[in-house]
Amino acid sequence: MSQAPDPRATVAELDRALRETPNNVPAICLLGGAAHRLGLPDAAARAFDRAVEILLDCIRARDASGALAVENAIYQSFVKAVEDEDHYESAFARWREPLAQLGREMRVPLKAPPAPVSSRTLGFILHAGVMLGHTEVLFRLIEACDRAAVEPRLYVLERCEADFMARAAALGVHVAAFPEAGAKAGPPINYYARLLGIRERMAQDGVGCAVWVSIPITATFAFALGMAPAQVFWSLRYHPVRLPEIDGYITYGSWAESERTFHGQRWSVCPVPLALDPRPPAPAAVRELRSRFPEAVLLGTLAREEKIASAPFLESVAAILRRHPQCGYLWTGQARHPGIERFFGDKGVASRCHFVGWVDTPLYAAALDGFLETFPLGCGITGYQAMGAGVPLLSYLDANTVFGMQYWSELAARAGAIGRVSREMLDEYPLLCARDAREYVELASRLVTDAAYREAWRSRERRFCEDEIRGIARYSKRFFDTLRSIA
Repeated sequence: MSQAPDPRATVAELDRALRETPNNVPAICLLGGAAHRLGLPDAAARAFDRAVEILLDCIRARDASGALAVENAIYQSFVKAVEDEDHYESAFARWREPLAQLGREMRVPLKAPPAPVSSRTLGFILHAGVMLGHTEVLFRLIEACDRAAVEPRLYVLERCEADFMARAAALGVHVAAFPEAGAKAGPPINYYARLLGIRERMAQDGVGCAVWVSIPITATFAFALGMAPAQVFWSLRYHPVRLPEIDGYITYGSWAESERTFHGQRWSVCPVPLALDPRPPAPAAVRELRSRFPEAVLLGTLAREEKIASAPFLESVAAILRRHPQCGYLWTGQARHPGIERFFGDKGVASRCHFVGWVDTPLYAAALDGFLETFPLGCGITGYQAMGAGVPLLSYLDANTVFGMQYWSELAARAGAIGRVSREMLDEYPLLCARDAREYVELASRLVTDAAYREAWRSRERRFCEDEIRGIARYSKRFFDTLRSIA
């Protein structure tokens, strides 16, 4: 394991940056994010406050490109660090209205007369053309839609990777990338200029409805700027974006729900297809990967480190490992999270916890003996990949887990209140789900020690995953029907 950063040195370096270079956004955000991961909330808050001050200064100076670049940096270092609805809302509330007003003030006429608007032409705006959860969901919905009724087009602010472009080409979906695909890295991104370029291109393409895909940064300014005749924000995570220029809001939820309300705003519910067509790895590759880990039983979580860095979830993982010394735990992330590593060290289980980085999730899912879903925010696609590979998944009773995304509202209606849900009631459903952290540890322990129990849930969850794959068309129809009704 690499040596953990020194918290005192991080704080000293941050304070020096705030004092000597108070407008150095990259340094302040980098050091502030490091302070948060080290469990230094006061230092992280000082950095966050200063970064927000710089963002508001850019807005006052009518520096749209600067403001959007700073918003991006704040999001990456401070907002994403805490996977929580209220945290996202409180962060974006500090600049949401000033940034929207700047967008209104910086509207400019189109350079050329627009083409006739088509109600069937939908423009999906993405920050980057990379294969992540939200782009995988979008492609699955497009794959199953009625292309005679819908013409989806993709507009990308940043880079486009080869696998993203190949997937779009295979579906016959046009992609307009800003910069164009393959452009070399250059000076800092001028998001304002790129938004104007997308706005111009969509007008020429006759886009009747612009749909912003999930990532909330830049969206407030863009929609205030006016991207298309109808505008929709589609969130697969949190809900901090809202303003009068948005005509409709779409979010996730269970099939029985029609709407959810977040922060006073009503959102239309469209369940999302998280079960992917299985891509079974070669058995030899699975055996070779499994041989790298010495423990007899390998549990794991394939998710971003911000999801894993949840105190109640980590406490549960540590309790499971302490109870079962034959178990190892595999965890992922784009970078090592010092707070997670320190937690496992403090609990005495670090030697059995293996950080593997950003990995081929179908392969790593297949190598596990059990998948531990994070809570309160669940794992989505990677959880389904585990079930599809025949690995039992342990979910958690919350609205944003694999179980909750399917059954939350239905179960609440049946029980009268979530607090009244019984173990017997939960076991009627095809996903293994714990009601609280204590039960989470008990169910995981039974998966580890009871082969018949483990096999029963493996079979039930695999059948559930197969049924979800067969039902993709209904998800697509509901999603595109909802978009058309808004537009």
